[in-house]
Amino acid sequence: MMNFLLCGLLLLLYALGRFHKRILYPSIVFGLMWGFCCIYTAAIIEGYGENLFLKEIYSFKYMDTYIIYFTIASLLGFSIAHKLYGKMGIHLKFSLDFIDRILTKYKFIMWLNFFGGLIRIFMLISAVGFDLNNVMDYRLAANKIVLYGGASLTVIIFRITGYIQMLANFYIALYGLRVGFGKIDIKKMLKIFILYSPTQLATGGRLFVLYFVIFFFGSFFLGRGISMTYKKRKWFLRKERRAVALIFSSLIIIVALIGMSRNLEEGKYVGKESFVEKFAYITEGMLLAEYGMQQLPVGSFQQSNGAETVIGGTDNYWKFRAVLLGTKMSSSVICIIFPLYLDFGYWGSLIAWFFIALFIESLFLNLLSKLTMIRFFILTILLKIIFETVLTNSIYDNIPVYQLIILFALFYKPLFGRFKRLKHDYEGQ
Repeated sequence: MMNFLLCGLLLLLYALGRFHKRILYPSIVFGLMWGFCCIYTAAIIEGYGENLFLKEIYSFKYMDTYIIYFTIASLLGFSIAHKLYGKMGIHLKFSLDFIDRILTKYKFIMWLNFFGGLIRIFMLISAVGFDLNNVMDYRLAANKIVLYGGASLTVIIFRITGYIQMLANFYIALYGLRVGFGKIDIKKMLKIFILYSPTQLATGGRLFVLYFVIFFFGSFFLGRGISMTYKKRKWFLRKERRAVALIFSSLIIIVALIGMSRNLEEGKYVGKESFVEKFAYITEGMLLAEYGMQQLPVGSFQQSNGAETVIGGTDNYWKFRAVLLGTKMSSSVICIIFPLYLDFGYWGSLIAWFFIALFIESLFLNLLSKLTMIRFFILTILLKIIFETVLTNSIYDNIPVYQLIILFALFYKPLFGRFKRLKHDYEGQ
């Protein structure tokens, strides 16, 4: 328990210390997510969460030691990156007017995302039936479509709306960047959030809330941090402080309520897990990694040498998933540790993660030094990847997003047109 607690506190302290430049680096997102996850895990081991579905499984043989090495490898990789590239500065290579024109020109993407989500909701209701007690049925039906696919019309629509949501992610990030240079308008934010929500809300999922936070606020902090280097201004205006407090508290409530909605009978909550306990799912990735190390100890399997992390779906992974189906822990929350373990083993996974952390933070710093539009989009992907490491194999799962960035680069002029730098461009150290 103590190892998880100390690592969690260390990660949170690192994140807070690194935030002194007011830029949301990947290392900060990592520190916040993993710090909270480790502290929550320590609390569960110590006795918190008696009603958790997987409560009795929280017994660690490998991860309580592994997490120490994992934390050291992470912080070492991030710190070396800042030592090497931390003085490169930030140079914005496009104007605010250019952002405004893109946001105006492509606002229809948010409406496509909204109506695409409504179509998803209609299809799932048609398949499962309308009943507020069936939220979990919608979730299971959606997961079956996503995981097992096929060639049906429903699968095709799910894939198309999935790509539309990727575009919406970039739109929200660009909107957040622009707001960072201006000020928060809570009415406009609410409208954008409503347009963004239905695609994943249709599946009973909660990630649309977390993605909105990482894309909007990650970019907002970047924009606000850059703007503060050119003119004297407060980090938050008084009205903005109230707005941000209201927004975050509302989003946290939404995340918990969606989780609780999966345990309804006749419109009443019949689950045992409390409001706060509904956030315990972020700890299940480490729990699964522990179970995986117990089922597949080092030397008992052929390592994939990077295939599971980059390509996904190796034989070792699917054999392990087959074992999980017969247990209480058939969770879909898989942190980045487990695919790295399948690829490189216990010590090899730590070395591999050190270089991944070093690469991601270094690339982020280099992108900031000459921030073009395409580079900005790549930057948001890096934040998404590091954000998801606690929940999934984020390197492999973001392959469609990499493909989208390549399309942006290939068709840059038709998509964004030629633009002229304006005299009021923000650019500097």
